Amino acid sequence: MFKQVNTIKHLQNFLRLTTFIKNLTNKLKLFMTEPSNKTTQLINDKERQGIIDDASLVVNQIFEASNNKHFLQGLDYYSTDKDAYFVSGGAIKTLEQLKSSYAIAGASVEDLHNDILEWNIKVLSPELVSFTLPVQLRLKFKGIKEYTGQIFWSAVLQKVGEQWLVVQSHESWLDAVEMAQALTVKE
Repeated sequence: MFKQVNTIKHLQNFLRLTTFIKNLTNKLKLFMTEPSNKTTQLINDKERQGIIDDASLVVNQIFEASNNKHFLQGLDYYSTDKDAYFVSGGAIKTLEQLKSSYAIAGASVEDLHNDILEWNIKVLSPELVSFTLPVQLRLKFKGIKEYTGQIFWSAVLQKVGEQWLVVQSHESWLDAVEMAQALTVKE
């Protein structure tokens, strides 16, 4: 029975991922091919830097909220669109599911600090920017020994009106096995 439920969950996650990729591909096609869309116009270096600065400010605010243990506040910069998906803990989640998992895990966090090691940013259009960030993470859960490790956080931010929002994100540990073992060591 458990194996069947687990297989169904994997299939559901696969279908959600397939839908997400299809939606993101369609958005990218729209931005890259529509002649009347301003995304086909050339972006000069000054404009590109302004786009990077504006979108990076939002990413900094997300990580600052996390460092201050205001996990749900950081999610205020995430899109509420139904076709926005976020990968965390090996599963594709909606914003509501991500909020729920952050609320549960956040209640056990005693200390947390993210240090972005490198900014890898690609301006896809004036309204779409991708980030791939290696992050050094120090994490201390109540009753568990502190752990320091590296995660990767990637995201696509879309400018909606005057606001940059995360429409896709993915968090993963560089060494998930090491992290899982370390977070079972009691103080």
